[in-house]
Amino acid sequence: MLALNIYMLHCAFKKRKKLPHFKKFGPFYFTVVAAFFILADIIRHVLQDTDVWPAPGSNEYRPECAQTTSQENIKCLSLVGWIFTIFFTWSGFVLLFIGTMWNANLISKLKQVRQQWKKLRS
Repeated sequence: MLALNIYMLHCAFKKRKKLPHFKKFGPFYFTVVAAFFILADIIRHVLQDTDVWPAPGSNEYRPECAQTTSQENIKCLSLVGWIFTIFFTWSGFVLLFIGTMWNANLISKLKQVRQQWKKLRS
């Protein structure tokens, strides 16, 4: 993630020199926030394992659900589990996708492909 963010910052300075601030650094901002969101659940695990954030407050699964079934699935997630596992992780991957596609300038490239396709077909 660090290497990706360094690359995004490099692209902001090299590829998008004369653009307004957010258009210049937008992909970098998206990937930085994405890195923190994706790593949030891992950090929760580390804090729980080192007793910095002790259980039961940091448990990913509800205790009553874990006692009745031996399966740990989405139905048994606690509020902390929903926030870290679902919200942070999935939002992080969405932000990472948006940031990298924006950096790759995918929309304009797809428009060019569409125009070339129309030329070939006519």
